[in-house]
This record gives sequence, C-alpha cells and structure tokens, in this order.
Amino acid sequence: MFGGVGSQLTLTWSSPQTIRRIVLYDRHPYDQVTSASVLLSNGTSAAAGTLDNDGGPYEIVFSSPPTVTSVQITITGVSGSTSNVGLAEVEVFGNAGP
Repeated sequence: MFGGVGSQLTLTWSSPQTIRRIVLYDRHPYDQVTSASVLLSNGTSAAAGTLDNDGGPYEIVFSSPPTVTSVQITITGVSGSTSNVGLAEVEVFGNAGP
C-alpha cells in the first residue's frame, strides 16, 4: 500500500459477510504502520497498534462477529522512516475461517 498517514484501503462484498477477525501484516523494514483505524459498514470500529515489521500478524478479533458489506482501514500513524505505508497484506475471516 502506497502513501502515508490518511491512506485508506476499503474491501467491499456484494452480499453481507459475518466478520470474526481481521489480520494485518507489515513486511517492509523501513515502512511501518504504528496505528490504524478499522471501520466496518455497520458502524463498528476498532483500533490497530504497531504492526510487526517482520511480517508477524496483528489480529483484530470481534467477540460478537458483525455482519457487514465493507471494511475500511485508515492509516493513522507511521514510523519516522516511513516513505510509504508498510501494510503488505490484509486477511478477513468469517465464522468458518481459521
């Protein structure tokens, strides 16, 4: 994902999906996300902290899985060495996911 603070990524589905967890990955040693906000289409929100620069997962788990048609991730903080957002991968799992 290119850009800096304020960069957004939106995932959209044509039919409602029940989301159990979202996993974010950072695999860029000089570009690191230090905070992000996650907004679901039903109004549910969550915050993410610093992502692991070595590619480890950052999980957001919903205790009451919401049913939504989109997930929007907004980068709210990056490290001082960041020239582009370090977000490398996003996984979204439903109730049947791992």
